[in-house]
Amino acid sequence: MTRAAIYVRVSTTRQAENDPSLPDQIGQCRTYCERQGWEVVEVFSEPGASALDDDRPSFQEMIFKAKRADHPFDRVVVHSLSRFSRDALHSELYVRELAKAGVKLISITQDVGHDGSGDFLRKMLNVFDEHQSRENAKHTHRAMCENARQGFWNGSHAPFGYRVEVKEKRGNKEKKVLVVDETEAPIVRKIFALASGHEGRPVGVKAIASHLNERGVFRRGRRFSTGGVHELLSSTTYYGVHYFNRRDSRNGKPRPPSQWVTLQVPAIIDEPTFNAVRGLLQSRNPKRMPPRVANGPTFLAGVARCGYCGAALIQNTGKGGAYRYYCCSRKLKEGVTACRGFRMPMDRLDEIVVGEVAKRVLEPIRLGEMLQAYVRAGSEREDQNRERLANLRHGHKEVEAAIARLFELVENGLMDAEDPALRERLIGLKLRRDELAKDASDLHRHIASGAPQITPDKIGKVAVLLREKLRYGPPELRQAYARLVMDDVSVTDEEIRISGSKSVLARCAAADAMPAAPAVLSFVQEWRARQDSNL
Repeated sequence: MTRAAIYVRVSTTRQAENDPSLPDQIGQCRTYCERQGWEVVEVFSEPGASALDDDRPSFQEMIFKAKRADHPFDRVVVHSLSRFSRDALHSELYVRELAKAGVKLISITQDVGHDGSGDFLRKMLNVFDEHQSRENAKHTHRAMCENARQGFWNGSHAPFGYRVEVKEKRGNKEKKVLVVDETEAPIVRKIFALASGHEGRPVGVKAIASHLNERGVFRRGRRFSTGGVHELLSSTTYYGVHYFNRRDSRNGKPRPPSQWVTLQVPAIIDEPTFNAVRGLLQSRNPKRMPPRVANGPTFLAGVARCGYCGAALIQNTGKGGAYRYYCCSRKLKEGVTACRGFRMPMDRLDEIVVGEVAKRVLEPIRLGEMLQAYVRAGSEREDQNRERLANLRHGHKEVEAAIARLFELVENGLMDAEDPALRERLIGLKLRRDELAKDASDLHRHIASGAPQITPDKIGKVAVLLREKLRYGPPELRQAYARLVMDDVSVTDEEIRISGSKSVLARCAAADAMPAAPAVLSFVQEWRARQDSNL
């Protein structure tokens, strides 16, 4: 008896769930096989798969089994040729593969035969099916873009923090919009607060995911991952601007921004917070800052340099890791001819630097003397503050104009909107714009209040707090505050030269509270639970 395999398919998951198309196709194909006296040995069902793509699991399983040496079936029965494929090239290739394996493709509604005329007719039908499918996709895509322009949501799944709500009905079609989900929105705000440092020092994506998972906070029943947190922190939807049509739904490739459709949605956070977090993510990008510098345990990482050649000092170990040293990176990589270099125990250099900074800079009386010009010039700086306020406002206008010029270059076709340098430049300008706006606002409030910017009491508190953090804080915070206080530590065999900025110390003393540490750990480091060989 001739053995047959039935293949059925629908294009969308919604059709598979609601439309009786799959059961109808199976029933009609079974009836046809019974009339022909064929035995149905297997049914391959493909719910929600486009026929323009041959990457369909059930379809590929059917082709694989058809070509097996034991020949499990002799016919592939479909309702119509469009169920098999809507791509003329793919269809012909797979029909030939089946033919080589001795398997014939049978359409129960399009009996084209298997001679030369039948092959010609089948190929023509495949061309028409492909054209019709692409035309339908074009019209559907145009309708979805217009739906987004009118402010409505396309699709059923909403981003985390939102839910879909039917706003109105037009005939049989429901027009949906995004609304804030009050059970998920606090989690989104929490994630941005952790990333931006509103609740302490800024936290990296892996630490955020660990923080939420350890407390049983999940993303719609699934655990948070680093990729999911990064995607959430990078989405403009959360400050109220969603872009539809950013990617091609068929191949996943990005579309140019000129084809994006802007959709205004309710905001969960404000734009300055989003820009600040985006700037932090950019600053920790491994392409710009090596992870060993941003996340390593070395206290003076990114600060200490060789006084002979200017290269960074990196960690080197001795006796199987029992001892740690600071060494010139150039000498280690290029040899003794590149730099004479030096070698110093890590703990010794750290202790010398912290001790000298604490004694010469962060002793309250000494720090007060260093900043006495700021204290004495409180009233004299009134005019300077007003001039600085004008400069800040002028700089804010210039940044706004620079952003507008970038958009104008894109609109005039002088710059590619997909250029990564353009995107990075735009993010930097937006972050600079928000910083200038915040500085101008703070300075305006200071001028209006007339309160002194720096007082001896504040200087004393800052000195004590910084000394405590540098000496006894957790390793990652000690490293962060070292970068805050020191710009450069140049080391030779004869001397250690430490440099920093008085203005940074002045800003710390002028603030009501210590600012968050500037460095952010994007990786979570933990001790191994077992004392095995891989320490």
